[in-house]
Amino acid sequence: MASWDADVLIIGSGIAGLMAAHLLADKKNVILITKSNVNRSNSSWAQGGIAAALGTDDDWRKHFADTLLAGLSHHVDEHVEILVKRAPSLIREMEKIGVPFDKSKDGTLSLGMEGAHSRRRIVHANGDQTGKAFTETLIHVLKDRVTFLEETTAIQLLKQEDKVVGVLTDKGVFQAPKTILATGGAGQLYERTSNVPEATGDGFALAYRAGATLADMEFVQFHPTILYREGYAHGLISEAVRGEGAVLVDEEGTPIMANQPLKDLAPRDIVSREIHRKYCEGKRVFLDCRSIPNFSKRFPGISRICEKASIDLKQLLLPVAPGAHFVSGGVWTNQRGQTTVDNLYAIGEVACTGVHGANRLASNSLLEGLVFAEAVAKDILHSKPTIDYMKFDKKVANHIKEHMLPSKKELQEKMTLLVGIERNAQTLKEMKQWLLPYIPIVKLSPSEKVSKEKVEVQNMLLVAWLMTCAALTRTESRGGHFRSDYPVLDDKKWLKTYIKSSLEQDSFIEVHSRADIKKEKRYESVIN
Repeated sequence: MASWDADVLIIGSGIAGLMAAHLLADKKNVILITKSNVNRSNSSWAQGGIAAALGTDDDWRKHFADTLLAGLSHHVDEHVEILVKRAPSLIREMEKIGVPFDKSKDGTLSLGMEGAHSRRRIVHANGDQTGKAFTETLIHVLKDRVTFLEETTAIQLLKQEDKVVGVLTDKGVFQAPKTILATGGAGQLYERTSNVPEATGDGFALAYRAGATLADMEFVQFHPTILYREGYAHGLISEAVRGEGAVLVDEEGTPIMANQPLKDLAPRDIVSREIHRKYCEGKRVFLDCRSIPNFSKRFPGISRICEKASIDLKQLLLPVAPGAHFVSGGVWTNQRGQTTVDNLYAIGEVACTGVHGANRLASNSLLEGLVFAEAVAKDILHSKPTIDYMKFDKKVANHIKEHMLPSKKELQEKMTLLVGIERNAQTLKEMKQWLLPYIPIVKLSPSEKVSKEKVEVQNMLLVAWLMTCAALTRTESRGGHFRSDYPVLDDKKWLKTYIKSSLEQDSFIEVHSRADIKKEKRYESVIN
């Protein structure tokens, strides 16, 4: 009998995928597939840091409370508790494998402040290049321990007896008893984004077509401060800059967040809307960094971004605008990272673990990648294959014709205008109507003969459809989902929006009460 190509397939090379590979590599044969090169991911671009209750005036309960406050209590509380309790130990473990954390003069970890945190608890590495430090360290320790397949596009998850057994790529078929999705987010659906060009929502589309349940796709977090000059987004300006004292001002120099209780460190959705409204009034917004001493030394990566954008660092007035940053929803998983499809796991931004609620707390994303990569690795190491290896015929749809799809630019313009920072029933219905002709095509898996860009466009259209349908279903404003026709949060409504994967149905949305999914053993019965 033939053997599997690997024990575990990992699709994606961000912090979650790399951490899972690291924890599995000594006992499992791991193949890691990435669409670009292994060094480029949203994780590698992450400037901020990782949140952990390490200070003498801090503990996990405070981190827990801040997480629920930022996400408006739309969480799986048990998963949040796992996240925040595990954080300090994971920081120490990552330090042992070589992550060069920034430290104070006394040798202790330097703790920064970011929006919606009640304590200084953000650890950084190399100033504002934490994500790069983490991914480079993990790639170094993975050398010669796993197989990297770079410049390889995943096209379709392959199933046998309702279990995922591999993936079809543009380089051929790869089969394994376990597959982990770690593909990141979908920021490229919008005109302005902090995400890498590869963040086209591929993992959401792969999972959906394989029959997995997705949840909370309406909660798209927009980062308030993308460096925005002459109509072009040049890169992210980390929230840590505001944590060190920078202030958002309009063209007249008036602070725009002065009336907010947390001022410039309010949750991201609030700050983004304030900036968005200024732009709607025809005014520009700047991040005034002049109060920060040694800015270039404290934020070397951001300084390089500014220099490339021809920004005068002597003045330190940075033109900013909100941009798509993070999808708080995704492929629904339990605390072990298992999806609703056997042998398929999801971790990182592509997953919805319930730890971010309606709006992710700053610097919880890299942490989530580490914590749930660890959970998935433990589950795989303690499980046995549930299916015998069997060769099968790959069945791939070949119904797509390139001229039938719009361009990325056209889709990005529509999503930004109609399903952006503020949306309402009229704009969402308009977007749904525009997408409707493409849905019979994009529900099908792309052809392996179609170009990488067309695969991405097809995935982006499907994810746009799921986001739009979810946003129409939630008739309230909560966190990253702001309905201008429902401007006030109704605390009595605890709705969890699920996107079911019945590809033959016209309606993809079912809504269950929040109480039904409060306990893990209960929500598993609801969504299967």
